[in-house]
Amino acid sequence: MKKILLVLSMFLVVITGFAQQVAPDNTKPYLVFDASYNLAPVASGTNTQVAIYYSNLNSTATKAVQFRFWYDNTVFDAPTVTYTGTEANNLFNTKVDTIQGSVTVTWVYTGPNANFNIENGSIFNVALPFKPTYTNGAVQPMAFTGQTQSIAVTGQTQFSAYGTLASGIDTALGLQNYGGTFTEPAFSYAATFLNSPNNPSTDIPVILQKSSDGTAWTDVATANTDPNGVANFTANLDENYWQIRVKVASGITAPGALAAADADMIAQIATGLQIPTGTQFYTANPNQVNEITISDSYTVFSRLAQGLPAYANTPDILFFTEDQYNTIATATTDQSGTIPGQSTFLSANINKTRAANYYLLVLGDANGTGHN
Repeated sequence: MKKILLVLSMFLVVITGFAQQVAPDNTKPYLVFDASYNLAPVASGTNTQVAIYYSNLNSTATKAVQFRFWYDNTVFDAPTVTYTGTEANNLFNTKVDTIQGSVTVTWVYTGPNANFNIENGSIFNVALPFKPTYTNGAVQPMAFTGQTQSIAVTGQTQFSAYGTLASGIDTALGLQNYGGTFTEPAFSYAATFLNSPNNPSTDIPVILQKSSDGTAWTDVATANTDPNGVANFTANLDENYWQIRVKVASGITAPGALAAADADMIAQIATGLQIPTGTQFYTANPNQVNEITISDSYTVFSRLAQGLPAYANTPDILFFTEDQYNTIATATTDQSGTIPGQSTFLSANINKTRAANYYLLVLGDANGTGHN
């Protein structure tokens, strides 16, 4: 059998694939490692759980099994193996070798039923505790004995895998490994971007990022907001190790939000014919200079008349947290001195959270059309 090296890199974000727990053929009974398993969060005090499956697609009854498997003893301390089947009449033994990183398992039926046959499904569970020194990084896949070791195991020894027939004779026991790889714990997050509480913003490209030190950040995935303003993320990220945030890069434009009516509204505010409301202290001040003046009205009129895709010196969009937006929306004075907004949006760390609302304001959009 082969032990395929499929390591979990520090930057792995692959989602756990479809389960593979069934024998590849009906020539003999098999023990099976699934394609992948989720690692427990580091420093959580919980163990990584690995199920071993029994699958026999023929009619020949099997009464006992013996086999050996390997685990990454540079990452995990001594594992605990338990029988997870339903048969109470059994004798079950394990021998753990922490030097080689192997576990020898024997299980035998001890009951009176001559027709007994080991049932298909999960038969053993391996609980793997992390070594205290492990934080994150490559983890070797699980492997059955006889598979080629990708990384040499000191003093490695082989062990014959057998099943037992009703006659008490050894029979071939297949060892099928569909991968046995490890992925970091699953992480999901929904970032909702809104122009206002009832006006979602669509097609905002939101980036999920991770960092081990809070300084150097790596892009994990990008998702555009849907018609409800939601960018959904699902990735394999250990929240106990990585710092996680969402980002929206600068440069997003919103020409569809601007109209002559906005420039006219800005002119009325500058003249004193209209009193600005909370968000208008931002949206009616596209040049971001001083208070709202007739120059802001000209900035919008000029852009529309010339068909310009963006402003020359200011961004189209400023981003805010939900708390910041709520403060702005209810204010009767300009809050931009203390809440300037972000043209490149960087959230606070979102570890241990699953969703949040964020807001954006389009400069020049004095009537509140929004980015849609």
